[in-house]
Amino acid sequence: MSSFAEGFDAFISQNSAAVASDYGVSYIESIEAEISSLVNSINNSTRNFSLAPLDSVKGFIAEPWYAGTHNIDAAVKSLSARAYVVDDNGLVDIITSWGDNYQSKINKNPIVTANQLAVTNEGHFRIRHGDSSYTGDNPTSLYYDGQIGLVATDKIDAIRDVLQRRVLTNHEIRPEVAENYRKVLDTLTDRIRSNQGSESIPITETEARELAQLAKMNGFDPEEWGLRTAELVNLEYIMSQAFKAGLSAALLSVILKIAPEVCGIICKLIKNGDIDVAAFKRVGLAAVKGGTEGFIRGTIAAGITIACKSGVIGEAFKSLDPFLIAAITVTVLSTVKNACMLSFGKINKHEFARKSIESLVIMVSAYGFGTAGAIVVSAIFPPVAALFGYMIGSLVGSIVGSFVWNGIYSCVLSFCVDSGCTFFGLVEHDYIIPTDVLESIGVKVFEYRKVEPLRYKPRQFQIKQVQLKQFEPLRVSINFLRRGVIAVGVIGYQ
Repeated sequence: MSSFAEGFDAFISQNSAAVASDYGVSYIESIEAEISSLVNSINNSTRNFSLAPLDSVKGFIAEPWYAGTHNIDAAVKSLSARAYVVDDNGLVDIITSWGDNYQSKINKNPIVTANQLAVTNEGHFRIRHGDSSYTGDNPTSLYYDGQIGLVATDKIDAIRDVLQRRVLTNHEIRPEVAENYRKVLDTLTDRIRSNQGSESIPITETEARELAQLAKMNGFDPEEWGLRTAELVNLEYIMSQAFKAGLSAALLSVILKIAPEVCGIICKLIKNGDIDVAAFKRVGLAAVKGGTEGFIRGTIAAGITIACKSGVIGEAFKSLDPFLIAAITVTVLSTVKNACMLSFGKINKHEFARKSIESLVIMVSAYGFGTAGAIVVSAIFPPVAALFGYMIGSLVGSIVGSFVWNGIYSCVLSFCVDSGCTFFGLVEHDYIIPTDVLESIGVKVFEYRKVEPLRYKPRQFQIKQVQLKQFEPLRVSINFLRRGVIAVGVIGYQ
């Protein structure tokens, strides 16, 4: 295989893992962005209520808590569902991307909460204007009709009891009122739930007061409330995201693997006007091999990246470069693959050493050029283009690394031929003269006898053929032995 081909194969391996690692970084960054958004929402939510008592502020604090913790959970589960706080203090408190609207009520008294959620249009008009005359339509209709009541988790059971008694009490004498209480009861909840499976973290009335106090001092710390990636991202989510990244890496590997073959088929079709069937077979084999290896590399690289960036395996690993993680992953997997081939007898120890050192040299070159490319592209374009810059730099680095390695290896072999050095076991010296050389100089070579059982063969009749003897003059030939490369990592006589 040429140095360019070796470098291109190394580029495919490096970049499938790099894409997967970048996917893992984006996943963690999306969670951290939602956590930061929650912190800003809570610490800024009391700017208009700095002098208000905590009992008045806690309801406003609960709204960003519900929406923010839901969005964090959606980011952890990699879902598109999102909830948003309506800041205009109007009819709706929280709206969602899937169509549900929520009305948040945080009170110490369950009866007050039940009355607030079940208020009618007429009742709300009287409360706001202090007037018993209501001129609007449907005076007995719910003011928050169609919304879901969102209450403190430690009060929800007591609120349900109040609503159930109201339903029973008004069932016969005022059925329309009973129906209003039934609607509130059926939709009452202590958390936001999406149709995709994400949900918010419930909060008690006491916790809402504590949040209000922290918000007044701009002192809300998400880590003190369990909102840190190391606690939110467990093994299940790591593996789920790693598999998704592995699929993306597999697709990229397949595309890069088959691209040269497809281009060759098209060029030959244009030139000769026919299709190379053997080339199509090579495309299929390349696709299977590239997809499988790309999936394995991508899954492992993404899993390690997510575990590091989330802090699951320690805060010290959060600052690791994801591209370095990808490069190390590729190198380690390559070494493991070569070790398996060595144990199966498909390569010898010298080939194993050569392949391992070659992978390391190419990895260092690809990572160095890739990092430089990412820095240059990020300085010119938005930071999101860093991956593209790394890919371009990695392509150049992989090819350069392959040429450098082959040059170094040739120099090492030449030095070992002349000096007899083994270069720490990388090169083997064989001082036995090969059999074909001995035979060429007239030395009789024998082998140990082998015992083979006699086999019965039927006699066959053959017609004798007359062959003329040819006279050949006696020739004297001289062969000069020299030492050179006779096998991978082996120097001997030739």
